[in-house]
Amino acid sequence: MGIRLHEGQSEVYKDLFVDQACRFSVVCCSRGWGKSYMAGVAGVTAVFELLELPEDVPNKTVHIIAPTYDQVTDIYYPLLNYDLGMENYAIKSSRDLGRFVFPKNVELRLLSYEAVERMRGKGSYFTVWDEVSSCKKGIDPREAWQGVIQPCIVTRWSQKRASMYGSRAAGRALIISTPKGYNYFNELYNYAEGDDLWK
Repeated sequence: MGIRLHEGQSEVYKDLFVDQACRFSVVCCSRGWGKSYMAGVAGVTAVFELLELPEDVPNKTVHIIAPTYDQVTDIYYPLLNYDLGMENYAIKSSRDLGRFVFPKNVELRLLSYEAVERMRGKGSYFTVWDEVSSCKKGIDPREAWQGVIQPCIVTRWSQKRASMYGSRAAGRALIISTPKGYNYFNELYNYAEGDDLWK
């Protein structure tokens, strides 16, 4: 089965992976837009970028974060494994552990927002943060982004390190959610007004 993106999804994909027009893409969309599919395709693309790199490059991890563990595994495990065919590339995978292991020490991890602090001190080449507006349990979303998620991306996958490793790009993120008023997701969406790394 081939990957098919509609016009809006294609624009986001092009900005992140083709033109590299931004480092942090924030997508505000309605139910039915195809958030999970877009997020899954982005995660898979990042995995294949990492598979191009030598085995000894560290921190070759892609994270997909959703509000609860049930959501992240019930939605993303079958989407990634069966619909997007990652069962054909993974050395092993586990729905219970929320983990796909690929050759060359590449991993894709499914993580609940409630456990986002497990990312502290680790590196993330690409992170999807799904349904930010619904992330209620655990630390404050601002603290999660500024103190945990963004540092995993920008410290371990800075532009300098990406160049040193021969990577296609520095670390990036897709932040995607339906809106729920003027919360932290709204703030993230508006970062693009003053920072070229955001779109």
